[in-house]
Amino acid sequence: MPKQKNPLRRSEGFTLIEVLVVVLILGMIVIALTGGVHFAGKAWQTQEGELNRQGDVGAVQTAVRDILVSARAFDADGETLKCVGQLPKGLNRGGDYDLELHDVDGRLVLSWQPHFAGPSAETLPTDTELLKGVASLQFEYFLDGTWQTESKDKGKPPLLVRMTVVLNSGQPWPPLTIAPMIDSPPGTQN
Repeated sequence: MPKQKNPLRRSEGFTLIEVLVVVLILGMIVIALTGGVHFAGKAWQTQEGELNRQGDVGAVQTAVRDILVSARAFDADGETLKCVGQLPKGLNRGGDYDLELHDVDGRLVLSWQPHFAGPSAETLPTDTELLKGVASLQFEYFLDGTWQTESKDKGKPPLLVRMTVVLNSGQPWPPLTIAPMIDSPPGTQN
């Protein structure tokens, strides 16, 4: 006798409810993964932006360090540093320049023009913006064993120059203390 199929017996495969439960679970997993990927992407962007800003501060500090290492003939106060020195190597300009670091409307600006020891035609300085978002800029000079806010004796350079910057963004500006060249290089005049 042939076997009869039992209508109550379960057939091979999945029921509609089982498929819907699996699709629901997979949907929840995809939503969770999408949120995680979005969070990771946002964290990546934030970190990348922070590294770029830190790189900007590092580049500015390197440029200022290059300028002040070659500096002499200081005529400076707490807010403006004027000196004679060389431009950073990245600008690929040789010779001596009259340099001025100062704050202009919340920007750290380097003004420079060629330095002439004798009479010369007046040239307008070139302004180069080094950093935006400066809340305050302060210079101090180590002279005669103490930190002072002025260095006006062009024949006696400070032993150290300290530059303190506070940025509007609250981003930290690492302390910058530089020892300028004490003696003029051979063959140069102030």
